[in-house]
Amino acid sequence: MHENPRSKSHRRFPNALIVGGVAVLSVLVLVLPACNDSPKSAEADDPPAVHPVPVRAARAEITTLHPAVDLVGVLAAIPEQTALLSAKTSGQIERVAVVEGQHVHAGDQIARLDPRVAQARLDRAKATVDQAAATLERLQRGARVQEIEAARQVARQAEARANELRSKFQGLKTLHDQHELSDRAYKQAESKLKAAEAQSAAAAAKRDLLEAGTRPEDIAAAKASLAAAKADLSAAKLAVAFCNVASPIDGTITQLPARQGMSVVPSTKLATIVDLSKLFVQIRVPGAYMEKVRIGARATVQVTSIQSKQYEGTVQRISGQADPNVGDVNAFVRLSNENGLLRPGLGCRVRVSLPDIPDALVIPTAAVADRDGTPVVTVIRENKAHEVEVALGVETAKQAQITRGIESGDLVATEGGYGLPDGTPVRILSDAPAN
Repeated sequence: MHENPRSKSHRRFPNALIVGGVAVLSVLVLVLPACNDSPKSAEADDPPAVHPVPVRAARAEITTLHPAVDLVGVLAAIPEQTALLSAKTSGQIERVAVVEGQHVHAGDQIARLDPRVAQARLDRAKATVDQAAATLERLQRGARVQEIEAARQVARQAEARANELRSKFQGLKTLHDQHELSDRAYKQAESKLKAAEAQSAAAAAKRDLLEAGTRPEDIAAAKASLAAAKADLSAAKLAVAFCNVASPIDGTITQLPARQGMSVVPSTKLATIVDLSKLFVQIRVPGAYMEKVRIGARATVQVTSIQSKQYEGTVQRISGQADPNVGDVNAFVRLSNENGLLRPGLGCRVRVSLPDIPDALVIPTAAVADRDGTPVVTVIRENKAHEVEVALGVETAKQAQITRGIESGDLVATEGGYGLPDGTPVRILSDAPAN
């Protein structure tokens, strides 16, 4: 391998200037003070000066931690303060008395069905009750004295007529036996006697019945008929009453499917009325927080569409069943709606307070970093940075609980400390004193 002569001359004489292939050596004349005897080569071997890295820091401290979990939710009506009105009888809506969004009081008319068919049934039921009551009264009172006496008289006359015909028949029988009376005449006389005897027996039975009074089973049957008629009357009255659909509670009409002229049957939905003075916020609690979110826990609610106000509430109910797919559990936060702005269906952001953790070692959340999935903090000792692995407990928006790795009073970097080589000098910008 051949080397260029010019390059050789350049390496041998670094201060030479090559002009037209001739090396001209420039001489650098340094005028130094006579008193400067220290060699310059010694200064060139010293390491360059390292400037401290500015960081902000805070002390780890023992305090009571107030953790919370941030969730999303939606406003919902409280079931006990919701009325779902539906038709209780068949008919046609004659009138709708309210509009959607209107506030109503308990007893206010919501809609009215045409009552004419129901009224006709009611009138008929009343007549049936009157008839059954009269029958029962007659049976219980029994026959009058005049009726009984008349029946006795009829029975005596019938018996006398039968006796008379019986005597005549005996004489005719003798003649018939002597062949002095035709068979035809004999049969006619016999037939008249049997008829008279039957009439006498019937008259006697009627007399005996009137004298004995009404039978208990007849009175029982009449009472049953009257009870059935009264039941039909009650049903007819209810049918008339059901034509008027009224609100059972004070509240606001949130849904109104009812329309004038609409035909309805029992269970046809007519209106939904909600007492909006209090509402639920329905939230889904992840399974990891299920044992920590408790009945009575405080909650701060920010309605997405109402940024000017925050609402305070408490957890009132927790569902008894989890979502089998993800393990979430529904919980319900109760809110007061004093200004009346809230409506079911509005979205919310909810911060639910978790149980306090006393005597917790905490540092600012900003001091915790992640190194390949392991939480670390930068501890400052003697103004030098040292990265330390830690174990995390509960975290809040501003503080993190440390269960292992540092101690109370340790100074940790909150800004500028991540990724510094171990032992890097730092300059603290925070108010925390350096060690």
